[in-house]
Amino acid sequence: MKKALLTASAAVLLSGAVSAQLPDNSVCPDFTGTDLNGNSHNLYSLLDSGYTVFIDVSATWCGPCWNYHNTHALKNLYTQYGPGTAENKVRVFFIEGQSGNTTDQITGTSNPSNACSSSNPTTYYQGCTLGDWTAGTPYPIIDDASIADLLQITYFPTIFKICPNRIITTMSQPSTSAMWNSVGSCQSAVYPVDGALLPNLGQSAGCAGSEITLTARLQNMGTTPLTTATIEARQGSTVIGSTTWSGNLNTYDVVNVDVTNFTPSASTQVTLAITSTDGNMNNNNTTTVVQASTLVATSTQVTMEVKTDNYGSETTWKLFNPNGSVFAQGGPYGNNQTTTYNWNLSDLSCYRLEFYDAYGDGFCCSYGNGYYKVMVNGATVLQGGSFGSMDKKFFRTDNAAGIEDNQLDRSLSVYPNPSTGRVTVEYTLEQGAAVNVTVTDLVGKTVMQQSLRTASGVQTETIDLGNLSNGMYLLKLDAGDRQATRTITLNK
Repeated sequence: MKKALLTASAAVLLSGAVSAQLPDNSVCPDFTGTDLNGNSHNLYSLLDSGYTVFIDVSATWCGPCWNYHNTHALKNLYTQYGPGTAENKVRVFFIEGQSGNTTDQITGTSNPSNACSSSNPTTYYQGCTLGDWTAGTPYPIIDDASIADLLQITYFPTIFKICPNRIITTMSQPSTSAMWNSVGSCQSAVYPVDGALLPNLGQSAGCAGSEITLTARLQNMGTTPLTTATIEARQGSTVIGSTTWSGNLNTYDVVNVDVTNFTPSASTQVTLAITSTDGNMNNNNTTTVVQASTLVATSTQVTMEVKTDNYGSETTWKLFNPNGSVFAQGGPYGNNQTTTYNWNLSDLSCYRLEFYDAYGDGFCCSYGNGYYKVMVNGATVLQGGSFGSMDKKFFRTDNAAGIEDNQLDRSLSVYPNPSTGRVTVEYTLEQGAAVNVTVTDLVGKTVMQQSLRTASGVQTETIDLGNLSNGMYLLKLDAGDRQATRTITLNK
């Protein structure tokens, strides 16, 4: 059973969306589409001609799509900066992204009674349209849901910007000026030799005290094939390691390059830089956050408990060995089902646990209070349940770290993480002690301090981080001779 379509003033989430949106800074896949007038348009041909391409992926029944369409932001962009203008630097397309929608819906000639009502989900897509999408629209309209699938959209409308170097980013229903101003940040090939480092698509992550591979995304921004590049990794001014890549990379092609292995003691920032001869030094650096989990299971005998929400069929998970192979997996489940697993893991090893939700809203707390907990002897090592499409956590096994060593560190859990501002802190104290909370940014600057109540046993506190900017922070609890640190991410 799928949940009903969720609507909001800004966007419509796709029911049954099963994959994450194409990440910003990805290389956009090529496609060719035919517009309503029978004209064919190839994306890469336009990009190779130096144009920046904007795409509105919408559906004829989508209210927020219709509202944005009628702001005429894309129309104005096209008429001011598109074909036939003095600038002539952009191209704009409307993609009808709902499978099964017809030309009659796009032109507004099909609209059966009540079909556009979200209270009538059986006929919600069938023939529904909010008007004539072609009226006053000067840019091409393409009726092809396969393009929407190729771009992995998860909501309508999704507005994409694609630069000449084929890098794609989403824009949140932007104004004409916002789109035009963003064109200046796009890159295209100018110099014969020009290697560039793109932002990583995800954070480098693992366990504190375990090796993490630092990988660079190398793109050829030169007009000739790129055959070699030396890339180094630095933590501050300290060089961690470097590598020299060799191969044959055509203009705008991208390759992942493993630069070096790094063993962090805590989460930190690392700079990757091209140090070899290059025609353009302005795109040779990128900064990435290395996320090092301090979660420790103090035994190789580990238990996981999973409780699903009202849609257990959407929940699955995998536990990965240090070498990346799957150690265990589970799901889908029944609704509101509780299942327990017992594992015998290797000592002094870093494991990765991933939970997935097919609908993209986790399994706590909108449709039931589902959760997962990883435990050792009843003490919680990590837990979760409130996330989007995927929740990923790392933990390290260490038999030598007994319960008596640091119960605060082993029991500390901070959630939701990422957070929009308020986080819950759960921990256990063997005996009453004054507990102080210190939050620092990744360069060590203290941004918040707070005292918690003095008590023994299991404690639950709520901490408001809403005044802090989005980003990663270290939250440290200090209870006399016991300390514990967790990395948290704010995404408001």
